[in-house]
Amino acid sequence: MALATDAISFEVVRDIERFRTLQPEWNELWHAADGGFADHFGFCHASLMAEDPGSPRKLHCLVGRHTGRIVVIWPLLAYRYKLWRYLTPLAPENRSPTNMLLAPECNNEAVVNSALNAAIKSAHADVIELWRVPSDSLFCQCLKRHAMTRRETHERTYFATLRGETDWDSFCRSRPGRDKNPDYAKRKLAKHLEYDIELLDRNDERTASIVDWLVLNKRKWAQDKDIDSRWVSGESSGKFWRDLMVNETYEPGMFRLFALLHQGTPLAALIVGVGRRRLFFLTVTYDLTHAKFSPGTVILDECVKWAFDHGFDADFTPGNEPYKVSWSGKQSYQTSSILVMASAWGSLSYSAKTFARQLKSRLTGMASRGLPAPKGAGDVPQ
Repeated sequence: MALATDAISFEVVRDIERFRTLQPEWNELWHAADGGFADHFGFCHASLMAEDPGSPRKLHCLVGRHTGRIVVIWPLLAYRYKLWRYLTPLAPENRSPTNMLLAPECNNEAVVNSALNAAIKSAHADVIELWRVPSDSLFCQCLKRHAMTRRETHERTYFATLRGETDWDSFCRSRPGRDKNPDYAKRKLAKHLEYDIELLDRNDERTASIVDWLVLNKRKWAQDKDIDSRWVSGESSGKFWRDLMVNETYEPGMFRLFALLHQGTPLAALIVGVGRRRLFFLTVTYDLTHAKFSPGTVILDECVKWAFDHGFDADFTPGNEPYKVSWSGKQSYQTSSILVMASAWGSLSYSAKTFARQLKSRLTGMASRGLPAPKGAGDVPQ
C-alpha cells in the first residue's frame, strides 16, 4: 500500500557521525529497494571520505521516516558557486549514476515530489545537477516535471541478462563479435605466462596493495590513451577506492576485487559491486607492458562467467567500450544527466546566461560576414 506524504517526516543529516549511525537502517532499505551500487551506504561514505578537506561541497543527506523507520534516502552534497546554491549527488567526481532510494511502498510520485521539495527547501537550492539518472525511473520523470528550465543529455548503459541462461558456450556464441569462445583469450595468455585469477575482499591482506596498483595503472592507461580525466589523475580516486575496498565497517561482500596475478604480481584488476540480482562492473585496468596478451580481456571475461555461474545479471555501467557492447548483445537502458533550476533565481539566471551565449554566437556570425551588430548589443553582459 502506498504511503501518504503527510505520514513521512523528512530531516537533513549534515553531521558525519550522525550520518554513520544510519548505516544499519540504510542497508536494510537498500536491500528492500533492490538498490544500485551508487546508493549503497559504503559507496556514499567512501565518496564523502574522498572529498578534499577544503572542498566547498558539504554533506546534505535527506532522510524520510515513517513511524520511525527510514523509507527514503537521498544522499546529496550542498555547496555555493558564485551566486547560486547547488545540490549534487553524494558521489565521487566521476559522474556516477544517481537515484533516490525508496522503500517499495514509497515508490510513487507524491513521495518523490515531497522529497524533492524537502531537499530544495532545506538547502535553499537554486540548481540541482544530477548525473546518469535512469531515464525510465519515476525519479527522473518527477525531476523533469519539477522546473521550467533544465539541460538534459542522454547516455546508454549496457547490460547482459544472464539469469535463466544455462549453457555458457551457447550464450558466448550468441554474443555479437564473440565467434571465439572466451577460453581463446585465456589460452593465448597462458601460452606466454602462468597466471591465476582470484576474487578478493577486504579480509585479504593483498587487497589494499592491489587497489593501489589499480589506481596507479589506471592513470598510466589514461595517459597512454590520451584521456584527460581529473578524477583518474587526482588523489581523490585513490582515497575513494581504497576506503571502499578495505573499510571494515561496511556491509561485507558488497564490493569485491578480481585480480589476475602472475607469480603474485597483478597484471589486471577489476572492482565490482554485488547487488541482489546484478553484478556491477565499476572499474578495470591492466598492465600496459602485457597489453598484447590481453589480460584485461581475460579478467573481464572471467567476471562475466562468474556472474553467469552465480545467477547474476551483469551491469557494465556507463560507457560504450567494445566488451560492453559485445557481452550485452547490445542490450542497454538510457540514463539522463539533468540540470534542474530549482528556484526562480536559478531559472532567471540560466535563461539570461543562455540568451547571452546565443547573442554572442549571433554577433560572432554577423561579424564574420561583415554585418553591423544590432543597436545596443554591446551593452549585454557576457
